[in-house]
Amino acid sequence: MNFLFRTLPMAAAALRRHVMRSALTMLGIVIGVGAVIAMVEIGQGAAREVEAAIASMGSNTIIVLPGNLAAAGVASGSGSAMSLTPGDAHAMADHCSALASVAPIVGARTQVVANGRNWVPERINGTTPAYLEIREWNHMVEGSMFSDADVAALREVCVVGQTVANELFGDESPVGRQLRMNNRPLRVLGVLSRKGANMFGQDQDDIVMLPRSEEHTSELQSHHDL
Repeated sequence: MNFLFRTLPMAAAALRRHVMRSALTMLGIVIGVGAVIAMVEIGQGAAREVEAAIASMGSNTIIVLPGNLAAAGVASGSGSAMSLTPGDAHAMADHCSALASVAPIVGARTQVVANGRNWVPERINGTTPAYLEIREWNHMVEGSMFSDADVAALREVCVVGQTVANELFGDESPVGRQLRMNNRPLRVLGVLSRKGANMFGQDQDDIVMLPRSEEHTSELQSHHDL
C-alpha cells in the first residue's frame, strides 16, 4: 500500500511533465480498443446478414432438380429435362418421414400485364400452398394464399411478391385485381411479405405464384425437420 502511495505522485508528475506524449498514448489506446470493437461488431453483423440471407431461402430446404436434356449431342444443362412429376412429390411426402412438407414447382419467365403496365418477374412459379412453409414465407402483407382446392380445380388465381405489386399497381392494392400472363387472366388473391435479395443477389420479391397446372415439374422443394 505504501508503494502505491509513493508511485501515484510520481506517475502524476510524469504525466504533467509529458502532457503531449501522455495524450497521444491515451489516444492510441482509445483508437486501438475502438478499432477492435468495431471489427468484432462488423464481423458479427456480417455473420447475421449471411444467416438472415440463408434463412430467407429456407435454412433446412432440399431442392431436387431433374437431369439434363440433350438433343443432337448438345446438352441443355442441369434441370432442362422435364422428368419430375407430381407423383414424385407425393412419393417423397409418403416415404420420407423426415420431410415436414413437399412442394412441386413449375418455373417459367414471361411478361405479365396489369393496370396498363407490364413487367417480367424474376420467377413465375406454379406450385402448391406448401411452398410458403418450405421457404419460410410466414405471412401475407394483404389478402391470402391460394388453397389446395384452388390447385385441384386449377383456378385462375395468383399471389404476387411486393416488387411485382409495386411495378404493376404502384401504391394501389392489387388484391382482387386482375393481371394477364400470356393472355391468361389471373385474379390476385394476395401480396407476399417482403424477403429482399437472397445471398446470390436475386430479388425474392420479384415473383408470381399460381396453382401448379402442368403434368411435369421443373423442381421439387422440401422442408426438412432438423
